[in-house]
Amino acid sequence: MPMSGRNVIRLFSSDESCSWLFPVLFEDEHYLALDKMTHMAVTHSQLHPDRPSLSELIRNSIEINARWVEKRNINYLGFAYRLDFETSGISLFCKTNEARTRIGDLLGSNQECREFQCLVHGSPKDDVFTVDAKIGWVAGQPEIMRAGKRGKFARTKFEVLERFAGMTLLRCMPDTDRKHQIRAHLNYVRLSPVGDSSYGGKLLMLSRLKKNYRHRRDGTEKPLLDRTALHYSRIEFDHPYTGEKAKIESELPKDMAVALKYLRKYATGQALNN
Repeated sequence: MPMSGRNVIRLFSSDESCSWLFPVLFEDEHYLALDKMTHMAVTHSQLHPDRPSLSELIRNSIEINARWVEKRNINYLGFAYRLDFETSGISLFCKTNEARTRIGDLLGSNQECREFQCLVHGSPKDDVFTVDAKIGWVAGQPEIMRAGKRGKFARTKFEVLERFAGMTLLRCMPDTDRKHQIRAHLNYVRLSPVGDSSYGGKLLMLSRLKKNYRHRRDGTEKPLLDRTALHYSRIEFDHPYTGEKAKIESELPKDMAVALKYLRKYATGQALNN
């Protein structure tokens, strides 16, 4: 039986100066799903070598045979897919190369259901809509993708979950798996993710929501969200080994939950402050 999300794994940096706690969302003899926080990469990036990554932290644990590794008799954990640095939520790992190949075949043929939640600037006309636009690289900008007529086929379905003044919470369901697919498709239809400077988004500030907001004495203000407001909330697929339906879910993280609380309080049916 899969283990519950109450289990937690602690991962240490190679010098053990830092550590991170990751709730276990799902685990069986083939797969392990962790709840990734924001500002944590899945794999090492040559463009950002100082960023921590799940893959490196896991590799360190396997090398030293950490307690959680020894308990599970693990000697390999390979990621099933990448997740953007600022995106929070489900990060799925495979305990063997064969398990990774099998889940890769499912993901590659779109035989799974994935859901993200994203807070965006603007308000779509329809409650349900689909974006069909190819996604390709932007010359000279390896961290930016562009949706349009060039690139690989990509399709994302969107559903409005909640509307606010000037912003909308969306459920995002990608049919394909392209780099930055959801972010690029939202930018394409002028619904940029909140906090996503790469795709036209701005930070969410309480001063824009709350009338008569008082700044700190030094005049500074911390954003309600200091990152792209995108969360990987659910994946459902037929288990490659058992054939049973596997369903993994991640609750909305604290920063997005707090942001929504303030939006419900101050940005329902009213204009935002300039």
